[in-house]
Amino acid sequence: MMIDELALGIAVCLVVTLVHLIATLILVDFVDPYENRLTSYPRARLMIALSVASIVLLAAHLLEVGVWAIVYDWNGLVQHRGDAYYSAFVNFTALGYGDSLQGTTTRLLGPMAAASGVLMFGWSTALMFQVLQRHLPHIRQHKTPQA
Repeated sequence: MMIDELALGIAVCLVVTLVHLIATLILVDFVDPYENRLTSYPRARLMIALSVASIVLLAAHLLEVGVWAIVYDWNGLVQHRGDAYYSAFVNFTALGYGDSLQGTTTRLLGPMAAASGVLMFGWSTALMFQVLQRHLPHIRQHKTPQA
């Protein structure tokens, strides 16, 4: 039934959003205590900040795909349990290979996973941009004037 499928998709989207919120809060909690570290080395500080943000956000995305994979497996959307993560990943990234098809009774879950992924990748992009905005002015301040 379409209403049940939409309700499930919305519930999973909320769980995925909570995972991403936790990752965001981890980044905030990680950044604040180290705000005044490496101020003499702004380039190194930027590289470390971007690396940490990338790792935390990638871990969040992998976990979010795992949430969708559990739903795929639980609803029998894939023939083999091992294909659930792959299929969820293909949908989450909106890659759309087309080599893993879903049944007609659950075909809304694939696009909902894709919409969820697009939102989470957009959120991650905003966070990465925030890291850049926070650190680039310090790099500009430490440039020596040209004679």
